[in-house]
Amino acid sequence: MEEASRSSSFEHSTCSTPRSWDSRVSMEMLRERDICKELTELDSNWKQLDSRLSSIIECMDNLQKLGRKNTPEYTKLSSDAKKLQDRIDVIENALDRIGECPFRYCSKHGNCPEFKKDTPEITTGASLPENMDTDKQVRNTSPTEKDFEIVSPRKAAKIRKPKEKPEISTDNKFKELMEIDNDNDNAKTEETKIQIPEINLKIDANYNLTLQEINRMYPDTQNKLVKGFISIQATSNDNRNNIIEYLKKNDKEFILLEAYSNRPLKVVIKGLPVEQNKDELKQILENLNFQIVRINQLKNYQLKTYHPIFLIEVAKTNNY
Repeated sequence: MEEASRSSSFEHSTCSTPRSWDSRVSMEMLRERDICKELTELDSNWKQLDSRLSSIIECMDNLQKLGRKNTPEYTKLSSDAKKLQDRIDVIENALDRIGECPFRYCSKHGNCPEFKKDTPEITTGASLPENMDTDKQVRNTSPTEKDFEIVSPRKAAKIRKPKEKPEISTDNKFKELMEIDNDNDNAKTEETKIQIPEINLKIDANYNLTLQEINRMYPDTQNKLVKGFISIQATSNDNRNNIIEYLKKNDKEFILLEAYSNRPLKVVIKGLPVEQNKDELKQILENLNFQIVRINQLKNYQLKTYHPIFLIEVAKTNNY
């Protein structure tokens, strides 16, 4: 009796095995389709976010080249780029957690290897034949060349625009300081500006009338107050000489400044005796072909004594 019941239960289990196997395969195929669909959505979102991030980075690079890195616009773009990068990281973590597409020969995800054309194609949702050789591969329906591999967009290298290298300037910045004989420069002779010394008029009670008269005779004359004196700047040497004659005729006190080219060189000689005769010293220097303008011996006005120091003014000659 027990043996009969065992045999009947065994027959029932063996009969129900194909149906239960088909149902398990169908449920598994449904789960695989859901995973494939989720991977497709994640890949699509990743592409959109990556495209937006690339455009924002390009805008940031342009602002940085224009020197607008510290502007509110650049700060907002930087914040948006950080948020997009965080969302991309979340999607990439989800893709890594899910893994590859469960369909071995899915053309949307991962690599699609080349298969033999003689092998039969597997239809989704159908049960596998009992005597099917599992070593045979399914025919590849995609029009691919030999050894061609499809790479996922999120794994592919981004195409970056080549940065334009700025041109290196090879001009010599110190060429103006070098003594180079240039025929073109020698041909162009620039007129040297004539420096006219100023006349420093001492201020008195009627200085305003004096300036008005000078301005009436020479309208281009410029006057300005400098250290308690009125500096009179004439436009030519002739006007300057005429102004000097006018001031002398009216008994005005003034100080003349020599032009830079006519100013004497000042030389200090130390170590001579205090009793040194200035005329004798001048004669000695003139015998050495120096044109002496004047010689002054420095004096200590508190002690009313002379220093062994002589200030000599020598006229400029040639290259002096």
